[in-house]
Amino acid sequence: MRVGIIGTGWGTRVQVPAFQAAGLEIVGIAAQNMEKTRQEAARLGIPAFDSWRDLLASAADLISIVTPPATHREFAVAALEAGKHVLCEKPTALVAAEAQAMLAAAQARPQQLALIDHELRFLPVWQAARAAVLAGEIGIVRHVVSSIVQPSRADLTRPWSWWSDKDQGGGVWGAIGSHQLDTLRFVCGEIAAVSGTLETFIAERPFEDGTRAVTSDDFAAASLRFADGGFGSVVMSLVGAVSETDTLTVHGDAGALRVEGGRLHVARRGGEWQDRTPAHSVAIPAGIDGPFPIGTVYLGHALRAYAAGDQTALAPGATFTDGLHIQRLLDALHQSVAANGSWVEVGDHGSGIGDRLV
Repeated sequence: MRVGIIGTGWGTRVQVPAFQAAGLEIVGIAAQNMEKTRQEAARLGIPAFDSWRDLLASAADLISIVTPPATHREFAVAALEAGKHVLCEKPTALVAAEAQAMLAAAQARPQQLALIDHELRFLPVWQAARAAVLAGEIGIVRHVVSSIVQPSRADLTRPWSWWSDKDQGGGVWGAIGSHQLDTLRFVCGEIAAVSGTLETFIAERPFEDGTRAVTSDDFAAASLRFADGGFGSVVMSLVGAVSETDTLTVHGDAGALRVEGGRLHVARRGGEWQDRTPAHSVAIPAGIDGPFPIGTVYLGHALRAYAAGDQTALAPGATFTDGLHIQRLLDALHQSVAANGSWVEVGDHGSGIGDRLV
């Protein structure tokens, strides 16, 4: 499968080496900053395109969209209309209406892939966690506790960027919350309601010769109600004083499971934690580390297998249907914040298990 990438940053830093390690061919990159695009292309030894529309006219089979959320709808719809498979970065869009338009474009072309880049779904540890829940090992899910605390945006000198702008889709709730919500749906099932709060602790950042107001959130705390009756608590901060190990714990009426630091532990009710971390099933190249880069390697292998005729290879993937539901959940928390933390119901849940490729 030949891949074209729109956007530098994650696209060139992670996707290019990870996809190449999986045996995919990168046919070119395009981005807004042409100077940076040419520099990155030269460093990686791949073609640079003058515009993203030129990339759509290339020999690429799949277009990976690794750009700010405000651009996703335009790029994804155009790529689908050009006959390309699409892999779109999360969050899916700015609002659910845009995600709905993207899904409509995908549904009109069912022969083309339309995936959201929730690469964690392809990691053996998360597939094992999901399998344990589906097999009833922990019984009926009662409550979930998820915590991500990092200091990556605690530095007051970090300059203002699109990430600081709510109108461009910036903020921890969209960037990390979308992954958390997708992981919880993948492992535990559908989420039916949301409440919570969003905070902006660093209200301004350096910009040009002065400062500029930050309108996006750097802290989020959400309560979730699952469709089957369980509850969840999610805390995400990018302004922590120190970095903590990402942790997700799921308690059922018969046991519990925990994914912490990339390792899976399972315990029966009243028993001891047992390490159930599966081994990697593909080679992870040197220099690729961390759950998201490693997940990208696994995604690359799945794309290659699909292109070779394995129709089940992408079954774990997050589709545009999943992306729409995640976007509705993201929007719901903003509605909850506007209503002083009230619960907001989210209907039309979607599959949550990626059983369709749109």
